[in-house]
Amino acid sequence: MMFAGLVIVSVALAMAQEKTIGIKFGPELEIGRKERLFASIVSLCEDGEGNSYVLDRLETKAFKFSKDGHLLAKFGQKGQGPGDFQSPGQIVFTSQGELAVLEDLYYVTFLKADGTFIRRLDLNGKLGLGFIGPDRFYGWIWRPQDQQQVMVDSRNNVLRTFRTIAKDQFSVNLLDETGRAVMFNYSNDFYVPKFLYAHGGRLTAVGISDRYEISLLDETGQAAGTVIRDIEPQRFSAREKGYLERELREFAQSKGWPGRVARELGKKIPQSKNAVQAVRISPEHVFVFRFPADITANEPLFPVDVFTLRGGYLGTAGLPEAPLLVTGKAMYFVKTDVADNTYLLRTGYALEF
Repeated sequence: MMFAGLVIVSVALAMAQEKTIGIKFGPELEIGRKERLFASIVSLCEDGEGNSYVLDRLETKAFKFSKDGHLLAKFGQKGQGPGDFQSPGQIVFTSQGELAVLEDLYYVTFLKADGTFIRRLDLNGKLGLGFIGPDRFYGWIWRPQDQQQVMVDSRNNVLRTFRTIAKDQFSVNLLDETGRAVMFNYSNDFYVPKFLYAHGGRLTAVGISDRYEISLLDETGQAAGTVIRDIEPQRFSAREKGYLERELREFAQSKGWPGRVARELGKKIPQSKNAVQAVRISPEHVFVFRFPADITANEPLFPVDVFTLRGGYLGTAGLPEAPLLVTGKAMYFVKTDVADNTYLLRTGYALEF
């Protein structure tokens, strides 16, 4: 779906506390489509000159593009040497003018803007790593009964804990044919809580998807504000619940799981959806994406609440999807064409209050 020239405005949710705003889209630029560069885009960032850096998990590479979309450099490979990546998940352009590539497993690699290796940190035991500041990092850890969000320093000391997700919200323990206990995990973003993390400029957002209360942190990890709204949870319709149950059964069948696994996991589907789908931070605003009114619709609009950088609510619009990155002037969307080629679509935008 192309956006140029469109004004997308909030839909439904006719609630007294909603203040409708519009998002007007402008010029578009495709990045990496003709060159067929990407296998799986997981993260991207911009530097102060408008260059963009795209992180590809499957290719274990980062790509640098000019503001006109021309490839300037690519760096990284799968390995354990200086500048190599294992499971890259986030890329950030830091306030120190460096690139930080954060792995899903343990490592933070710092690079110059041309990809030259600077240093690497080993944050052993911390998963899903994210950048907060020069000596502050986000991650989560396994505990016996749950997962927990944490903030650590470069020496891997836990400085703060945040939310937790209990194992019994996404898993069941059942006996196999030998009488051995086996854990089966299934996570659906619509109702299983997931940790929320976003970074932009000198600000980081940390939260959990089943609660509309998102902490904003500065680069030292101190509180910089809170994004919060008192919105009634959206209840699943009978049609939506049937859709979720079918999806769960199909997933269990694809894994070859016994039928009772899907039945037990299906009992964990709650009455209401999670509160927040994703968070994005631009130089001027915090964008909070919620779930659509009907998750079975072909082209639903996702409500997006717009806040100041200190958490002041400005209004609600709607988008067909959450962009991977929002800057002051553009939104970046991950697209796949009919040939199954993954690429980026950058489109200009302006908020209309």
